[in-house]
Amino acid sequence: MENCKKRIEWVDYLKAFACFLVVVGHLIQSLQKANIDTYNHITSFINYLIYLFHMPLFMCVSGFLYCKYSSRYSINEYRKFIVKKFFNLAIPYFTFYIMFVGVNMIFSTSVNTNRGIVDILNMFNNPMPPYWFLYSLLSIFIAIPLVEYVCSYNKKIVFLLLMLFKILSVLVKTNIYFVDTIMGYAIYFYFGCFIKEEKECKEKYRENVLLVGLYLIFSLVYYNYRKMLSDNIIEMLNILFALAGIWICVNIFRNKVKSIFLNTFKNYTFQIYLMHTIFAAGVRIILLKLNIDNYFIHLIVGLAVSIYVPVLISIISKKIKYTDFFFYPIKTIRELRERKERYAREET
Repeated sequence: MENCKKRIEWVDYLKAFACFLVVVGHLIQSLQKANIDTYNHITSFINYLIYLFHMPLFMCVSGFLYCKYSSRYSINEYRKFIVKKFFNLAIPYFTFYIMFVGVNMIFSTSVNTNRGIVDILNMFNNPMPPYWFLYSLLSIFIAIPLVEYVCSYNKKIVFLLLMLFKILSVLVKTNIYFVDTIMGYAIYFYFGCFIKEEKECKEKYRENVLLVGLYLIFSLVYYNYRKMLSDNIIEMLNILFALAGIWICVNIFRNKVKSIFLNTFKNYTFQIYLMHTIFAAGVRIILLKLNIDNYFIHLIVGLAVSIYVPVLISIISKKIKYTDFFFYPIKTIRELRERKERYAREET
């Protein structure tokens, strides 16, 4: 996503919002596991609300950019596309996955969930959060061009087929992560292919506020009465809530909604996603060592450190040779090659 020829501002804000939800969701869960949360019922609903749509939203943004900047592939072009995606996603995946497990093992007596060698061995079969997203996204990038080819590049047929896969994933589990993650998330990815870059009508803030209000009300009702429903019905309703949440968020940010807060990190969402759990855990451990167990202090400090320390590391890595490779491998290699060619021309 960082390598697009021209950045789309509202998409950057939308990614920043989705990234913020990821950080908030993980913080809420970590504070609950650490028994710091004294507002359990409220925060549990907020966490449930976030998880209704925030990862499908991330998938949708990736799908939007895929359809905007990608085209039909020949066999050779498809191979190059997959190689590029593999390096751009697999290298950060391996790097930060192993780093997270290593840090977790070092501070095993202070963390909420112990990680170890078993988690590394399961990184292909049962990847842990939050890094499963990179594995899933790579799997979808591999599958979608093939599905499009089979469906003769008819977007509506592709979408219906992926919806069928999603429904089947509710009823049948293959226990093969590569297959299950495609069946479960490809529908949200391809939903992005139906999003138009610019909203055709004028801004309608009142309508957006009404839609958000209705979504919150229905989500609250769903949250309180979901235990009365069967697991399959819950899964089906989750699909509707995810698609509705995506559609509302896209319409809000496509209306040129801007935020000073989101603007401070909108260009670093990938780095924040990769590193936020490491720093969130560190902050929680330090505050508890200092006998600080106030929920709001943990939440505010955790948010600030989880977002802005990765931003700082990203800025520094751009100035240090080769280190940006672990975030954007292909981009870094290309820049180094261009720099080498430029030096060669200058010498001649």
